[in-house]
Amino acid sequence: MSLSTLHNAKLSLTSSFRGSLNSDHVDEPELWLSFRKAASKRPGEKTPLIKEEDRADSQLKDKETISLTLLATIFIVTLGSSFQFGYGTGVMNNSEEFMLSYFHNQGMEYTLVHWSITVSCYGIGGLLGSIIGPKVIGAHFGRKATLLWNNVFLAVSSYLMIYAQAWWHQAIGRVFVGIVAGIATAVVPTYFSELSPISIRGAVGTMNLNTNILDLSLKHQLGITVGIVISQFLSTPSLHIFGSEDSWQYLFVVPAVFGALQCVVLPFCPESPSYLYQTQGREAAKRSLQRLQSDQDVVDVYLNMIEEEVQTMKNSQGTLSTTQLFSSKVLRKQLIVGIAVQLMMQFSGIDAVFYYSTKIFREADVSDPELATTLLGVINVFITIVAVRYIDVAGRKVLLTTAWIGLMASYLLLTISFVLKPYYDFMDMLSVISTTGVIIFFAFGPGCIAWFIIAEIFPLYARDTAMSAGIFINWAANWFVAFTFPNLLEATQPYTFLVFVGTAAFFLHFTKQFVPETKGLSIAEVTEQSNRNICLKEIPYAKPEIEAPATNMYIVRGH
Repeated sequence: MSLSTLHNAKLSLTSSFRGSLNSDHVDEPELWLSFRKAASKRPGEKTPLIKEEDRADSQLKDKETISLTLLATIFIVTLGSSFQFGYGTGVMNNSEEFMLSYFHNQGMEYTLVHWSITVSCYGIGGLLGSIIGPKVIGAHFGRKATLLWNNVFLAVSSYLMIYAQAWWHQAIGRVFVGIVAGIATAVVPTYFSELSPISIRGAVGTMNLNTNILDLSLKHQLGITVGIVISQFLSTPSLHIFGSEDSWQYLFVVPAVFGALQCVVLPFCPESPSYLYQTQGREAAKRSLQRLQSDQDVVDVYLNMIEEEVQTMKNSQGTLSTTQLFSSKVLRKQLIVGIAVQLMMQFSGIDAVFYYSTKIFREADVSDPELATTLLGVINVFITIVAVRYIDVAGRKVLLTTAWIGLMASYLLLTISFVLKPYYDFMDMLSVISTTGVIIFFAFGPGCIAWFIIAEIFPLYARDTAMSAGIFINWAANWFVAFTFPNLLEATQPYTFLVFVGTAAFFLHFTKQFVPETKGLSIAEVTEQSNRNICLKEIPYAKPEIEAPATNMYIVRGH
């Protein structure tokens, strides 16, 4: 039996219940009953089909290759998009003192409130970009063109930041670079996943897609963390690069240079085959696949996968709408958990660290606060690598619980260092150690889990909508923390970080009470676990082996 025939057997099993998942009118009891019906259909043939599917997957992976074209595309997108996200996050942290001094010496007003607004406008831009990217630009131009157009926003941002004649010029510039980050968040993971061979898809995507993409989150996430540390390195005054009144403008030339490089190289990279199939037809998708895979059998199998997915999308009424998601009784607990986990990321206090750690260290009397911030950035890069590698070793709930306990201890130590700094000289070192603890526990907890847990607790028909809601909430909370923290720090010293002790304690309780353990469970089992106290608790759910649609080999994303 040929490779294509084996794969078609897999797709026929998948398509037998895909239509019910994507129905516009979702009657949840019927939906889960149809799941059970699909799972029990032709029981004598279930096991052989699954075995053939595994053999087909194995044969396909043996023939897949990681081409130079794919590697070059991943590199340039990471440099031109993921890196920009991180760079925009970190560049203002070390820059406050010399940038404010520059504006004051030029006779321009730039107060603490103005600075808070400017920094926090990044979150507003991120919120806009996460909508503009996939829903506006992506809907008409595709993944690659969206990333190219993103450089227009980047150029406007760099110009406004460099040539600002008033503080609000820079605030608008931060909105534009936030749009760049928002588009990167929404588009890069999808683009990577649609280009990548099945066997290595987890290594180049992000945690934002599904549990199979866990290991592959490294490229995009690492690009972000490297962007943060490079921006901090260049803006550290004691390193004598761009961290001064005379040269701070060059800090905003760097992202423009990388954006220009992406504009030169990315046009020669392939577009998403899935997008091309939907907009230009089978031959266009085939040409793109042939640039990514040299084996014609692999290309043919991918084309068959895309064709099946497109046909399924045409036959269905669409996925769950936002209104349906928020009104669904079956998914209510998952929705509450999904929203809470997104809020965990921001109200853990991590953005206060990424945006204002230099200010924190200065208040703690650290001798070189900018250099301390840069060293934290280096630690963040290595911790990100380690955290992604070990996320599947321990359970999600175990990691979150441990992280909240660690964050509470770290913030308590940071508070102690502020309270006792007039009496003990070593309190500055304690503040650095405790802030390092915040980064480490965040990386192993909410920072590592918050995105992909949505994919683990929501069924396929609700996953994209839930992810969009999560991105919206995450960026809104990002703005709130960035805007309020400087004033909070001024008003509540030396007890500022007791606020985050309180939020960590609340999220620890929430995690223990409500967050399901998803390790080793199917989505149906997670849903059953979440809904034990509602009317559908008696409905027998599908077995794990029918979860194939959630991890389909070549998912065609909506555009």
